[in-house]
Amino acid sequence: MNRLPLVLWLLIATLFVGTTGSDVFAQSGRVSGIVVDENGNPIAGAEVVAEADTGTGNQSFEATSSEQGRFVLLGFSSGVWSFSGSLDGYVPGNVVSRVSQGSNADIELILTKIPHRLVTALGEEVMAGLDPDVIEAELENAENAFNSEDWDTAITLYHSLLEKIPQMTNLLLIIGNSHRAKGENTAALDTYDRLLASDPDNEDAKAEIARTKLIMGDFEAGSSGLAAAASGLDANREDLYNMGEVEFAQGNIDGAEEWYQKASTTDPNWAKPFFKLALVALNRGEIETAKQFFEKVVALEPDSEEGTQAKATLDALQ
Repeated sequence: MNRLPLVLWLLIATLFVGTTGSDVFAQSGRVSGIVVDENGNPIAGAEVVAEADTGTGNQSFEATSSEQGRFVLLGFSSGVWSFSGSLDGYVPGNVVSRVSQGSNADIELILTKIPHRLVTALGEEVMAGLDPDVIEAELENAENAFNSEDWDTAITLYHSLLEKIPQMTNLLLIIGNSHRAKGENTAALDTYDRLLASDPDNEDAKAEIARTKLIMGDFEAGSSGLAAAASGLDANREDLYNMGEVEFAQGNIDGAEEWYQKASTTDPNWAKPFFKLALVALNRGEIETAKQFFEKVVALEPDSEEGTQAKATLDALQ
C-alpha cells in the first residue's frame, strides 16, 4: 500500500484547519435577549428575527421567546444586525446592534401593547379600572338583545353599561328606541330628553322625538321636527314615508306625493309608499296610474296588508 509522505499529510491537515476551521469560528457569534412589554413584563411566544446583509446575500435567524420572554440565537457572523420582535396585539419592537464572535450583550426588545379599540375611542381615563374586553362583550350582548327585539333585556343591559361609562350618552338613543318599540312612548321621550340635556345639538335625538310624537298623534309637533330630518341626507325611508302621511292627513295631496316618491326611491322594494301613491292617483281620478301602482304593490308584497288591499282594489277597478 502506498502511503503519503508525512509532510504531505501535515500540509493537507493545515489546509483543512485553515479553511474549515476558520469558517466555523467565523460563524460562532451568540446573542441572547429578552422580549418585554412597555412595563417591563416578559412576553412569551413572540417571534424574534435577526437580519443582516453580509455582502453575499441576506442572512437571518429566528427564535420564539420562552415563558420568561427569553431567546437565544447562534451562528452570527461579525457585523451589524437588526433584531425585531413581534406578536399579535403589540406594536413590533426593533433594535440594531453590532455582533462580535463569542457572547454579546443581551438584546432587549420592547413591544408596546396596541390599545383596545374602546380605549382608543373613549380614552384611557374613561376606561380606567374597566376591562375593555368585558365591556365589549356586554355591548355585544345588549346589541343582540336589541336586534332580537328583546326590549326589556336591551334596556337593562344598556342602562348597566351607562352606569359604568356615563360618557356613552348615545346609548340613551337606543334605550329610547327600545321603550318606543314597547309602546312606552312617554319613557322614550324622557330618555331622548336626557340625551339632549347632555348634548343639546344631537340631531338624532331631535328626530327620534319627532317620530315619537307622530306616533302619539301630535302631528303638528312631530311633523315640524321630522321635516328637517326627512329633508336631510341621512333621512331613512320611514322618515320620508311619515312626512307623506302627515301631508296626506292634512289634505295636502301634492306634498304627500312628493314624500311618498322620495320614500319609494330610497327603497324601491318597499310596497307601502307605492300603495299610498296609488291612493294619491285615485284621489285625483287617475285610474290607470293607480292601477300601475297597485300592481307594483302586489308584485312586491302580495301577502302584506297593502298587497291584499291592492288586489281587492284592482278587482274592483276592472
